[in-house]
Amino acid sequence: MADDLFCCMQKHHGGKYMRVNFKRSAQTDMKKKQRRTLQSTLNTIGILMFIGILIRWWTVPFAVSKDLRIYYNQNFQMTLNECKEFLAFILCAAGVYVTLVNVYFLGKTGRKLVYTVLVLLAVFNLYMMLTLLIIAAH
Repeated sequence: MADDLFCCMQKHHGGKYMRVNFKRSAQTDMKKKQRRTLQSTLNTIGILMFIGILIRWWTVPFAVSKDLRIYYNQNFQMTLNECKEFLAFILCAAGVYVTLVNVYFLGKTGRKLVYTVLVLLAVFNLYMMLTLLIIAAH
């Protein structure tokens, strides 16, 4: 057991006494590296995802005809007010995403907080969906 990751036994004074030198677990260090890697991966994915959504701002007016030609359709162009609302929505959603990802990796309390926020967001989304359906039906 001299090659054990958690401790190393050393003999002193002709093998009479043994001293235990505890070492930090390699698994603990590996978990921290994996968390950092996963956190940075999720942040990178989020940044790329929201940049892709922002590209929609410029690509929406383009459409494809029946003969597969790309053309510019003026009717699809967003107005200035719609652009502001779209930008505000994207920036708020990106802020929530990045905040939740980074809070999740703070520990058990962070995970509980993130799960609670996600459940609340799901309930709010269902409520808004039903409200919009009721308003649209009248």
